[in-house]
Amino acid sequence: MGAVSAPGGRSSGKKSLNVELNLVPFIDLLTCLICFLLMAAVWIQIGKISVSQSGQGAPTEQTPEERERLNLVVAVTPQGFLITGNGQTLEGGDILKKDNQYDFERLGTKLKEIHGLFPDKDDIVVMSEDSINYQDLINTMDVCLVNEFPNLSVSGTI
Repeated sequence: MGAVSAPGGRSSGKKSLNVELNLVPFIDLLTCLICFLLMAAVWIQIGKISVSQSGQGAPTEQTPEERERLNLVVAVTPQGFLITGNGQTLEGGDILKKDNQYDFERLGTKLKEIHGLFPDKDDIVVMSEDSINYQDLINTMDVCLVNEFPNLSVSGTI
């Protein structure tokens, strides 16, 4: 316990200033705060998804290998998903909403089919408009990760 004392005491006619401070509630508060900070630090590590932002840099000269390579993009629009490869919509890549909900199951099936055709392909760009809910964007990224596209890039322009 902490204590405060002042000279004089009762003999000088003034009230005694000897007071004991109860530090237990303050220590309890600090203990709870430390526990909360430690738990929050663990959740930050667990909830981290590694993504990169695709840039709008100057176009570079492509080699023949890069031209044959598939540049896969999943666009999240208010109407549904649009899967493009090298700037062209893939066959069956226009996945419309079903009952006003995004069809993540069909998106997963299409991405699995694409990964079967291009087994070395592990990167994908997810594009979304500003009006798209954050949870729908995260669910789209999760579908991409589950279907073996771990190198995610996120772009905000369609």
